Amino acid sequence: MFERLDATDDDLVAVRVGSGTADGYEEFYSLLIERTKQHGSIRVYEEVPDWTATTYLTHLHGIVPDLRYGPEFDIRSYACVGDSLWAKLLYHQWRAIRPIWPVAPDHMRYFHQDNRDDALRWIRTASDRP
Repeated sequence: MFERLDATDDDLVAVRVGSGTADGYEEFYSLLIERTKQHGSIRVYEEVPDWTATTYLTHLHGIVPDLRYGPEFDIRSYACVGDSLWAKLLYHQWRAIRPIWPVAPDHMRYFHQDNRDDALRWIRTASDRP
């Protein structure tokens, strides 16, 4: 489901996300919980390349883990880097439910894949506030 990227460091978890699976979400959330325990709150950078409608629908697997594990980790900032309508749709849905959803951070931005460097710069600097 996800691949950890080299940009992962300290309180920054950087991943490339493909299709969602229940096991993949459990593994990913274990990483987020571990990093939260180490750093208090974390930043998440996600690349979501080549998403289709099918990829988008597989991420419905994340609803139950969000509710189950959400209280155990704290994402303070989130950058999403994508190249499809489906990735952008999921981002905007997550942003819309942010006030009531347990894992949605206050600081979120979506970047087109061509702006990957801007996304990394933003998640590392503009999101320095706790």
